[in-house]
Amino acid sequence: MADRSPRPGARPRAAVGAPQAASLLPPPETAPEGAASTGAHVPGVLLVDDNPANLVSLEAILGPLGVRLTKAQSGEQALRFLLREDYAVILLDVRMAGMSGFETASLIKQRERTRNVPIIFLTAYGRDDTELVNGYSTGAVDFLQKPFPPEVLRSKVSVFVELFRAQHQVRQQAELLRQKEAEARELAQRAAGHIDRLRDFTARLSEAGTVEQVCRALFEQGLVAAGAKAGAVNLLDDAGEALEIVDAVGYPEAVLSRWRRIPLSNPVPLTEAVREQRPIWLGSLEEWSGRYPHLNAHGIHESAIALPLLVKGRALGAIGLSFARARPFTEMDRAFFSALAHACAQALERVRLVTEERRVHEELRRRSEFEQQLVGIVSHDLRNPLAAISMSVGLLEKKGDLSDGQRRAVQRIGQASERAARMIRDLLDFTKARLGGGIALHRQPTDLKDVVQQVLDEVQLAHPGRHVQVEVSEARGEWDPDRIAQVVSNLVANAVAYSPPDAPVRVRAFAEGPSAVLAVYNGGEPIPAQLMSRLFEPMTRGALREGQSTRSIGLGLYIVRDIIRGHGGRVDVVSSREDGTTFTVYLPRPREG
Repeated sequence: MADRSPRPGARPRAAVGAPQAASLLPPPETAPEGAASTGAHVPGVLLVDDNPANLVSLEAILGPLGVRLTKAQSGEQALRFLLREDYAVILLDVRMAGMSGFETASLIKQRERTRNVPIIFLTAYGRDDTELVNGYSTGAVDFLQKPFPPEVLRSKVSVFVELFRAQHQVRQQAELLRQKEAEARELAQRAAGHIDRLRDFTARLSEAGTVEQVCRALFEQGLVAAGAKAGAVNLLDDAGEALEIVDAVGYPEAVLSRWRRIPLSNPVPLTEAVREQRPIWLGSLEEWSGRYPHLNAHGIHESAIALPLLVKGRALGAIGLSFARARPFTEMDRAFFSALAHACAQALERVRLVTEERRVHEELRRRSEFEQQLVGIVSHDLRNPLAAISMSVGLLEKKGDLSDGQRRAVQRIGQASERAARMIRDLLDFTKARLGGGIALHRQPTDLKDVVQQVLDEVQLAHPGRHVQVEVSEARGEWDPDRIAQVVSNLVANAVAYSPPDAPVRVRAFAEGPSAVLAVYNGGEPIPAQLMSRLFEPMTRGALREGQSTRSIGLGLYIVRDIIRGHGGRVDVVSSREDGTTFTVYLPRPREG
């Protein structure tokens, strides 16, 4: 190793080992002026030499590099600086009074924080191989012998400065990436929390059947999820001119009484949210005062939101939420609160529609029942006077002293009473079908052929000027013969009434597989297309010819369909100008064994 005898004028140094030297370290001292304020941005170079003149020289050489230079006049002072700051490179004098450069380097390399800091040894004496080995073994990256060209030192130092800058940038980017990842994880957790709370809230809203239940769900679940201290639901009045509180929680009674009804012209957050159909975000009292200087919110809240309740571009009202602390409303917050208001608006609209539907149905039910009961009562009460009229007509017809004019008058009275009786019978059947669950049937073995022939004999008497073609064969089943006769009578009467006097009318009855078939045909104009879809509905009538009258009140086909359905059959109709109109009835019958 090179001679370590003291230089002239230097202080005698004790031969101490590394551990002993470490125990000599004084407490940390204040860093050089300006180091702490700039160290985070400008790479630092630590200059260590016990000769102040050498430090000044080094400072002059490295000044053009624009780095932060820290000067230490002993190994102990250098170690203290290294406790508080990071350096790109250390320029360390080998021979110093007290702790030598090699001893200082050995302690630097023992510390985790400073182990990788590059060290360039500076020496004014000749160096031998032993000193080089000793220096590199303590962590040196280079040796420079004084005097040395300034450019060489600056070049070597600049390499480590640039490396330090690159490492610092990598560390900054890594730290920024960690921060971004942490922020992303936090945002993802918050978003998942918001989604969970919205899912629970909407599930609760789906069970709400009244406005009060919607408000309770908002206050008991949505308010907690929103982190608000108070809230109110305000709906537009029937005139759409003011907001009225329907429910609220967390506000003093004095506040509620003041804002229980707010005209839309009043410049407050709730009305503004409804008029502009957008949320109003007020993150602090300063924002509140700046936007609404005429309103004093002190003691009520520190921040607030007004959320419009919108359904398909139509405002139902607004939700007001108050918070105990000022808060910036992030994009995620705004999306969450907007979704909260949207869910409430949908629930309120659903409640309104269901309530209105129930009201309409109940009103229609009461009106229908009243009308049907009225029809039933009137038709039933009319049967007694009509029976008296029919009896009187029968007695008059039996008298032999009536003139021809009197007899024709009595016959007209009898025909009129018969038409009225049939109308009353139709009304009674209609009432029974609507109120009693269907027309009562009394089934018994019946031959459709006999029923058709009996009805057609009566029709021929009532319409002596019309000829009805009949083609019937045996078709037996378990049916109500009176009701089947009513079906035949109604269909044949319609065929006669809604066809020209010279148009053909044909009636066919026959068995076909599992059904008995009744077909009633008439020629003439077809049934209008707009009438076909509702032909079997009550109170539906076709247009009569000029001067023609009929007993029908529009219940005949409705009753026909109801009677046939009661028997488990069906009735079809086809109508065209070329083929005329045919009503076909299919009645189930037992298969022949």
